[in-house]
Amino acid sequence: MSPQSLSGVGMRQPPGTVSRILWHFTGGPRWNSAIGRQEARPKPSDEAYKALLSILRSEELRLGGYREVVKVQLPKLRKYSSQTRRVEERKNVTVTMYSSPVCCLSDIPIAHLSYHAKRYGKIAIGFHREAAVRHGFNPVFYTLQNTQVIRSIRRVFVRLENLGSNRVDDVADQIESAIQDLEELECDHDSSVEQYLGVCVDDLRDEASEIEEAVSRAQKRLEGFLAFVKTFDRKEFSSIYCEREWRSTKPFYFEVGDIAMVVLPRTGRGHSYFNDFVRSARTLKLPPTIPAVPWEDLIEH
Repeated sequence: MSPQSLSGVGMRQPPGTVSRILWHFTGGPRWNSAIGRQEARPKPSDEAYKALLSILRSEELRLGGYREVVKVQLPKLRKYSSQTRRVEERKNVTVTMYSSPVCCLSDIPIAHLSYHAKRYGKIAIGFHREAAVRHGFNPVFYTLQNTQVIRSIRRVFVRLENLGSNRVDDVADQIESAIQDLEELECDHDSSVEQYLGVCVDDLRDEASEIEEAVSRAQKRLEGFLAFVKTFDRKEFSSIYCEREWRSTKPFYFEVGDIAMVVLPRTGRGHSYFNDFVRSARTLKLPPTIPAVPWEDLIEH
């Protein structure tokens, strides 16, 4: 059978790891700033339900309240110590970089949703993948914390931090100091030299300003790129790595037609979430074409 024939056999349906619906779980765990990670448990169901209603009423998926913490494991780190006044070397150091704020979706097939419930709860909004793509969502780049690729990205950040206008300013200061020395000499000298040096100083100042602006723009763009980077360690293959996250660096102002499905449990801690939601559907202006599905019927049967 030719390759052309094979391309049409068994290849029309995507594999089970790809979904046409991207999910936003409203019960995602709180951010723990002390450890630079999300907590292990999801938010309480009542909070997740309120968040669901808020998102649907506003038709907005907001940026998160934290920036992604990108961790990089370095075999060694050389750094100047102001206390000892010398360059010190430490081994096996973890450093962090921070991204721009993001809002998140996950490419999780329905058959795998239950796996993520323990971490993110059972309340979620599913958006059509095409709507997310139009908005600018992009799959996250996952990498272990000790790979060469993430270390290379970190080196770029360090070089940008060091590549400021300070060196140019230092040279300009030296020239200005030399001009002042010439002016203070009590002997005849060519004033055109001073004028020339003054023009050089002005040019250097302008160059320093342009360098500073260029470095600032580059740093902001790298921070934007980091918003699409997720680092994890070897213990997190079954948690962080399998989330298949998509991100955007701007709020997601969606339309009702962008929603594919709403999933929530029938009950939880004495609260009838599904029945309450069905009663609220009219005030939320959700058309009957958008299914609200009980978690128990969709997932647990």
